[in-house]
Order: sequence, then C-alpha cells, then structure tokens
Amino acid sequence: MVSGLGTGALRIGTVLFGAVVALTLAAAPAAAADIVLEPTQAPRGSGIMLTFQLPEERPGAHTTQVRLDLPADLPIAEVYPMSVDDWAPRIASRPLAEPLPGLHGGIMTEATESIVWQRVTAAPASAPPVRLSVSIGPLPDADRVDFTVTQAYSDGTEVRWGGPDAQRPAPSLVLSAADPAAAAGHGTHSGGGQASGDQGTSGPAAASTDNAGTGMGLLLAGLAGGALLGAAAVWWQSRRRAGATVEPADDAEPGPLVGAGSTSTANQWRLTER
Repeated sequence: MVSGLGTGALRIGTVLFGAVVALTLAAAPAAAADIVLEPTQAPRGSGIMLTFQLPEERPGAHTTQVRLDLPADLPIAEVYPMSVDDWAPRIASRPLAEPLPGLHGGIMTEATESIVWQRVTAAPASAPPVRLSVSIGPLPDADRVDFTVTQAYSDGTEVRWGGPDAQRPAPSLVLSAADPAAAAGHGTHSGGGQASGDQGTSGPAAASTDNAGTGMGLLLAGLAGGALLGAAAVWWQSRRRAGATVEPADDAEPGPLVGAGSTSTANQWRLTER
C-alpha cells in the first residue's frame, strides 16, 4: 500500500515539474537577433561594399522602411546604395567642414548623411531577412565605424540599432591598418602614378618592344638576302643560255631535218657552251 502511494506521488511530481518548465519557457522572451554585417573588417582608406542583413521578428508584420545613418564624427566621402529588388533608396547629404578626397581622386565637399530604403512592393508571402548593400569609401582613419540602423514594420513598430536611444547593439565595421597597395592605386587615379607609369615604360615593357623590333629586323634581312640570291641565280642562268649555241655533233652526219610528220629520233644536234 505504501509502495503504491509513493509511486503515484512520484508520477504527480514529474507531471507538475514538466508543466512548470513548459510555462517558464513559454513566458521567456525569444532571443532577439542582431544585424549581420558583411564584411566585418576592412583596411583604412579602402573602398568596399557593405551588406546589412536585418531580421524579420514581427509575426504578421513585415519591414516597410530601413534607415541607415552614417557617423557624423567620421565623415566618409562617398556612400552609395546598391540596386536591390523591391526597395527604393533616398539619399540625404550634408556639407563638409573640410573637403575629403574621393575614391577616384576627386574632392568631395558633401558627404552622405543617411540613406532611407522604402519597400515599393506588396507584402511578401513570407518575410525573409532584409538585405541592403552600400558602396562606401575611403574608410576613415579610425579603429571602427559604428552605424545606426532604424527598422520600421508594417504594424508601426520600430527597432533601432545603435544611436543615443538604441534598443540593440550598433552594427560595427572594424578597421585595420591601411593597405599600401590600395593607397598606391588611389594615387594612380588621382594622377600621382605618372612617374610609376614612365618607369614601367623604360623597364620590362621597353625591353620586350626592343626584342620584338630586333626579331622583325632579322626576318626582313633574311628575306632580302634570299631575294638577292634568287635574283643572282636567275641572272647566271640567263647568262649561260645567252652564251650557248647549237652546233652539229662531231660524230653525226648531216641529214635531212626532222619534219613535223617524221618519226626519226636521230641525235644530229647538241648544245655546247662557249
């Protein structure tokens, strides 16, 4: 009897414990996803394409607008939105206190302050993550760049990453040491690579051109020599023929000339040279 009561109590306790665990998990809020930034690291002074992937976290709603704010204390000369299906970008710029060099050597007096993407299609059947890309550069001389992103949903909810009233951590790009090769490439675009180009002309490229010219000269000389030898051979043969006469053979007796209808093959004449 006691054993039966103990077994029943154990079963009841197990059921109650499972129910408590289930209620606890249901009441706990789901872990919020962050923005995925690709890439997460780049060299200072370079130009790259950044992609922001935003999660869709509102059941029954979808993202209608995304706003990207650039850091005011780290101005970037050129920031351009890339073409993305279903989204239309709008760019807002601000004047720069000090002009900045652009990616291709120009001087920029304005910088992009923000980009706002607006969804231009109907609500999607399913809500996959939103992927938006920008071309950006030259990257500033700093350790990192923090971006501010605001995501607006169709139900009126807004989620903010970064900024003074951030709800989520800001997407950040870590900056490494500048790439000397990239810096040299920018110098070439701005006209600073002229000396390098002249040096290249006097180096391997010039040597290759000289070799090609020498080979062509030898080919032409060989053709000219062959033509001269051929002309000399023709001249010698013509001289031999001009000095040759037709004389009767010493061992042949004079006879009648062979006519057109004759079948005689007597060798009565021979060619001699003087």
